Amino acid sequence: MSDLRCPTCGASKIRLAHRKSFPDILLGGFTIYPFHCQLCADRFRIFLGRRTPNPRRSFDRVEVSFPVWFRPTRTPGSPRAGQQGVIDNLSIRGCRIRTAAPVIIGSSLELEFEYSNDSPPITIEEAVVRSSGGKGTVGLRFTRLHRGEERRIRRIIDVWLPELLLTA
Repeated sequence: MSDLRCPTCGASKIRLAHRKSFPDILLGGFTIYPFHCQLCADRFRIFLGRRTPNPRRSFDRVEVSFPVWFRPTRTPGSPRAGQQGVIDNLSIRGCRIRTAAPVIIGSSLELEFEYSNDSPPITIEEAVVRSSGGKGTVGLRFTRLHRGEERRIRRIIDVWLPELLLTA
């Protein structure tokens, strides 16, 4: 199984994707499952020849600890005050941050975080708050970011994520 690779970018950092469509469920009966590449986000199917459980999420998050600054997305006349926190984990589609600032599920935020003292900050134009935990944790899904910023996040994921994400 270690030779499984993304057909688009050739990376071995692939993961079982959530099966939610009728074709995915039907093909699962033949042990043909959808996968997501963790680097290029391509979705494809592979014959595994064995049954596997349906995963909850398609993109693994890597454990990190990066300072982050965030604020509501820009609307005319809105104040530009920002809040601080720490990114606990990161994927190419979202992250979880720890913060003492109150946030509302469904609200949109702009994010900026530093992963190195030698590089300029990465800016996420818009992220939607998907969850808010009781311990000051906030789950975000990236909804708008520049291609260059996405490439920079992919490089971080490539360095921090293990090679093969399939479990037996």
